[in-house]
Amino acid sequence: MSVLVVNVKGKEWLPKLLLSLASSSFRDFEVVVVDDREWGQGEKGDMRLKVVKVEVDRGLAHCRNLAAENSQGRLLLFLDNDVEVESNTLAEFVRAAGEGDIIQLSIVREDGSIDALGGLVDEMGYPVEIGRGESRLDVHRPPLYAKGAAFGMTRDLFNRVGGFDPVYFYGYDETDFCYRARRMGFGVKVLTEARVVHHEHGSFSAFRKERKYRLVFFLESRRLYFVLKNFSAPMLLRVLPRLTLHYLGSMAKDLLVRRDVTLFRGRAKALLWISISLPRVIMERLRLRRIEFPVGERELMERGLILRRSALSRVSQTS
Repeated sequence: MSVLVVNVKGKEWLPKLLLSLASSSFRDFEVVVVDDREWGQGEKGDMRLKVVKVEVDRGLAHCRNLAAENSQGRLLLFLDNDVEVESNTLAEFVRAAGEGDIIQLSIVREDGSIDALGGLVDEMGYPVEIGRGESRLDVHRPPLYAKGAAFGMTRDLFNRVGGFDPVYFYGYDETDFCYRARRMGFGVKVLTEARVVHHEHGSFSAFRKERKYRLVFFLESRRLYFVLKNFSAPMLLRVLPRLTLHYLGSMAKDLLVRRDVTLFRGRAKALLWISISLPRVIMERLRLRRIEFPVGERELMERGLILRRSALSRVSQTS
């Protein structure tokens, strides 16, 4: 098995992750860390640890693909560098991953409450994380996607889906991957027996305004990219007018109601980015049209994995 970690930013958390991996009851694994610096031999400890150095930060999806390319395990477990695993986590993952689904580990916060048990998306691409803030690890409903802080699969599944789209610098790379996997007929399974503690957004700047600006820009721009790339033409014709009005309305509220210039700048930059990226979107849509997906968008909606906006209030009460 290969444990794959991107450590280009937020390096202060990585020693805790490595220490928790070293204490795992399951021992037959390697660790591949993608980093932007060289490691001294003494930093690697006793684990089978390989460091892949990158000269330029090209984003999370690119680095995750690079980690997979430089690994050897039959099973791939992607972990953020700001998580810690429990002693039985790897053993439980190995047991479950052989069934052929994408495996979502149970992600909890430092206080023990649930961070996420995977998530859904609505028809405008907004995420709806399952179980967030609850105290019990009960799986109320299956997720559309696994949250990227802790999830894995077989190498064969990873290769068949095609890896991560490197356009997703931060955010939505796992959503896009799982969406394609779902349409190919693969499942996403939540593994409540395997937990990780997540120090969320540990990889971002400690400066509040800079962190907010970057989060808004990356998450909004990649949400728009996800929708325009993946949703069918009939669905886009139905949701784009509402999505546009909602987006412009949010920008207006940023200035007039919230009086938050940082949010406005982040959304404005995201809108500019997606406008410039439209040729790439068109190329991706043409490429995906050549793939025969056995599971359609309508079926995903009927199964409650893509939500209509009217269903969001009901979901928040059950997840």
